Amino acid sequence: MIRHVEVKSIREGVYILWYLGYTDLASLYASGSERELLRFNGAINRLIEQILTENDQSDIVLNFIKNQEMYRKYRVDETIASWFSQDEKSSVFFWLYLLKKFRDQQLVDEILSLAGNSYHDKKIVHDKNNSKVIVNELPIRTPDNPKKCFMAGLYILDLLSFSPDKLQRTLDEIKIDYSHIRDLRRKDFAWFTDAGPEDVKWVWKQFNGHPNLLNKIIKWDLSESLLSQAIPLLYYLWDEREDTKALYLNTLRKRYANMKHRKKVADKAPVNIRISESAKKTLVKLEKRFNRNRADVIEYLIEKTWQELNQKN
Repeated sequence: MIRHVEVKSIREGVYILWYLGYTDLASLYASGSERELLRFNGAINRLIEQILTENDQSDIVLNFIKNQEMYRKYRVDETIASWFSQDEKSSVFFWLYLLKKFRDQQLVDEILSLAGNSYHDKKIVHDKNNSKVIVNELPIRTPDNPKKCFMAGLYILDLLSFSPDKLQRTLDEIKIDYSHIRDLRRKDFAWFTDAGPEDVKWVWKQFNGHPNLLNKIIKWDLSESLLSQAIPLLYYLWDEREDTKALYLNTLRKRYANMKHRKKVADKAPVNIRISESAKKTLVKLEKRFNRNRADVIEYLIEKTWQELNQKN
């Protein structure tokens, strides 16, 4: 009886373990490099030995080999998706797009049917009734940088086990969608480009408060380090009428501007000064010229004068 197995890559081992239901071990190595392959094979064989020790009638090796054959049949060649790894935002979009697709109930059912009886007993009962159990155990659960997003997307493609034609159609769809929104994002989210960490959290809170904007995206999917890149992309992935989306974004932009203004005003200290009539008239002219309120004009003049003095010194 065969008791020893070997995988040729980290992705292969992760795929097999995931379909067998050992998602924790799969996740442990999913972000690792191929230098860890020897250790990974050792961990897999220790798991198999433990299972066979507990039950020498187990089909674990047979099921392992079946899933290995499945992986080699449907394996996604990384080079055909390499376009998405060239740009940070495209890597994030690649992952978010596939994450939403993966959460489609029909696809979840197809994946479970592929797993069949080989999927670990303690999980398959729950998965048939609750798709969240299976999707919350993705190999890379919360990627925290674009490179990991690309890898997380590849793992999802592996698990979906698409035919070559369907795989290429899916990649083409993602590429077309991203190319379409790339320029739109610069225009639609110009107000968001200078957002600080607290501003990003504020916008994320608004997204989370919407009843269906984050449909199929769970708030703990996203690391805080990715929020500023992900927020505009999630807006474009929102399955809603364009006029409804535009209205929401316009309202959000105005609320964001009001929030920033309130924050700015709250941080300002009142200063009482008396100036001559001629200086007051000049100040009024500057307000009109800069199209700014009096406080902003005075603040600008103070900062400009201070910079000039520092340059002279």
